[in-house]
Amino acid sequence: MNKSVFMIFLLPLLLISCKKDNETKNPSMEISTNEIALTHGAGRAELTLHWGYSEWELQIAKEGFLSDFTFKQGGSLAHASATRIHFNYSENATGKERQQELIFRNRTTGIEQVVKISQLPKPPIELAVNVAVKYQNVSGFGGMLNPAIWLGSNQLTERDVDLLYGENGLGFSMLRMMIYPDPANWDNDLAIAKKAQSLGVRIFASPWTPPAHMKSNKQQAGGNGGFLLPEYYQDYVNHLNAFVDYMAGNGVTIEAVSIQNEPDWDPDYDACVWTPAQILTFMRDYAQDIKVKVIAAEAVNFKKEYTDPVLNDPIAVNNLDIVGTHLYGGGIGDYPLARQHGKEIWMTEHLHNTNSQDDWSWDQALMVGEEIYGCMEANFNAYIWWYLKRYYSMIGDGQQGTTIGQLLPRSTIMAHYAQYATGRQRVDIDKIVGNNNFVLTAYEGEYDITLVLQNSAETHLGVIQFDLPVEVSQVEAIESTEESTMVNKNVALSENKKAVVVNVGAQSIISIKLIK
Repeated sequence: MNKSVFMIFLLPLLLISCKKDNETKNPSMEISTNEIALTHGAGRAELTLHWGYSEWELQIAKEGFLSDFTFKQGGSLAHASATRIHFNYSENATGKERQQELIFRNRTTGIEQVVKISQLPKPPIELAVNVAVKYQNVSGFGGMLNPAIWLGSNQLTERDVDLLYGENGLGFSMLRMMIYPDPANWDNDLAIAKKAQSLGVRIFASPWTPPAHMKSNKQQAGGNGGFLLPEYYQDYVNHLNAFVDYMAGNGVTIEAVSIQNEPDWDPDYDACVWTPAQILTFMRDYAQDIKVKVIAAEAVNFKKEYTDPVLNDPIAVNNLDIVGTHLYGGGIGDYPLARQHGKEIWMTEHLHNTNSQDDWSWDQALMVGEEIYGCMEANFNAYIWWYLKRYYSMIGDGQQGTTIGQLLPRSTIMAHYAQYATGRQRVDIDKIVGNNNFVLTAYEGEYDITLVLQNSAETHLGVIQFDLPVEVSQVEAIESTEESTMVNKNVALSENKKAVVVNVGAQSIISIKLIK
């Protein structure tokens, strides 16, 4: 802790009246210095105040970087003495020099003297971006189309789709939809899918259950271990292809289909359980006939035992295009075996909620940001949230205090990644060791380098300098906080154009684009 000692002398002028028995002393004040300079670090300082035949008081602003003064008033009309005053000063992480005034007022005479205290800024934290170390390509971000047969009137509107996916929207680019077991219901979500298609959205689909007659329990619902009978494997392929054809015939391109949503989960709603052995058999002997890319296995929390057998089989591995996973109960982690075989890894569903208004708070949104960061660090290629329109999601549905059609904070967090990571390749960037509240990733595009950084802490982080491997021509940045959404952020480009400096505040997410 830094300690600074400063002496302030208030020198009384003693006026003596000659040849009088009652001596009169007239107090006055002088200060030997009126400027004090502090270093950037937090510390405790002291000054000594000399006074004579007067009373004094210290006036100081309530807001500032000086605090905990041991004395704020003193003195005496009867004699002269000195008061030593100690006080604390906080670290200056603002990125700029800051100043504060101390006003000493002689209460006897009314005379005021000002001491100006200045504090240097904390030097920036230096982190380097290294584009020579490359990781995964980022396919995109999005959510689940609210299924009409499950949620009734709580559906996405075309306006909602525009807000998330449109030209002036949030930059979302991927949409997941449900494959209903009954083809008669396939038109229920067609209008919204067509709207998304018109905006160039990448659409994929997942079945919760095959048609009931193909299952061991002869019902759509789960809860009793119902599974797809092997004699219906080819019929199931035909069912999936029929959905793809139906959508194509109505102007919607389905990029990929999953063979099963959560094969390791058997709830009492639509479900179908699969063992790893059953998945391997289907993927090896039948999946090659599916017309589009194939996703497996969308297990609840990235149970790799559901996909390891497929990736290790010389035939089945060629029929698998995308490893899908959910994150209920955890599961974020790298999957070297999938990357070894050139398979993309998509997080295709997750949500977390408390069934309260807290679900659309900024704190909860920052939690989503931390999860997306974790997926990016684990080499996932895509991140897909659950229902797009819910109080715990991207757009309000009128429940838990939300307004129908209202963009919620979680949509803001995902927008930073959607706009600054999609279509780029993640590259290496230094981290601040020991600070788990500050997460950041870097990406390289054809014409730019982008950074997404989030500070979840309730305290200001300070200034960071990012050292760049190449010279850039210009820089722009966007910041979101609880009070403001996607606003321009001031950043500075160094004279040699190979470093950028940004001031990171509390509970904020910032995206930076560096144009090559």
